[in-house]
Amino acid sequence: MLEQGLWRASLVMARIGGALLVLTALVVSFEVVLRKSGIVTFSVGTELSSYALAIAATWSFALVLMVRGHVRIDILSERLPAWPRALLNVLAVASLAAVGGILTFGALGTFRTSLQLHSLSNTTLAVPMWIPQGLWLVGLVWFTLVAVVQTVVLVVAIARRDLATIDRIAAPASADSEADAAAEEARIRVAQETDAQGGRP
Repeated sequence: MLEQGLWRASLVMARIGGALLVLTALVVSFEVVLRKSGIVTFSVGTELSSYALAIAATWSFALVLMVRGHVRIDILSERLPAWPRALLNVLAVASLAAVGGILTFGALGTFRTSLQLHSLSNTTLAVPMWIPQGLWLVGLVWFTLVAVVQTVVLVVAIARRDLATIDRIAAPASADSEADAAAEEARIRVAQETDAQGGRP
């Protein structure tokens, strides 16, 4: 239940981040057209795109963690026996939780400073900096929370000698597992399309 809740929330946040990037791209495109036509001479797209990129990135971190999408060099670990490899995988997730905590601590300090000083961006928009920094911070906090929860689950799995759970949560996705996941997704899509067509193949 907890894992499903974390997954759903992370998926929603990642989709919001993606939509934010698409919206920003549309704004920038529209602005380019207006500038080329001479209707406007100022630019806000660069500023907005920088905010969107920072927010979308942190709001996607948790989902990437849950789908085991972070890049990991596993040339050595994949040659180890099952339990040493599992312990290294747990250490990798715990390291991400620690890094997330450090980033969150720094981001929180930046956010509080901007809020206390009523800092504004030195641009045409004069955006209160606590707004984009706060949204950026939300993504880091959520990522850290998910990483900490996963670390706790993995530690419990170690205590129970539950190697399957450790591999499911922390093991880097192999080419075979990614291919299987893609094939399963294709089967589900075909089944949904068949149902939508009234059972006709």
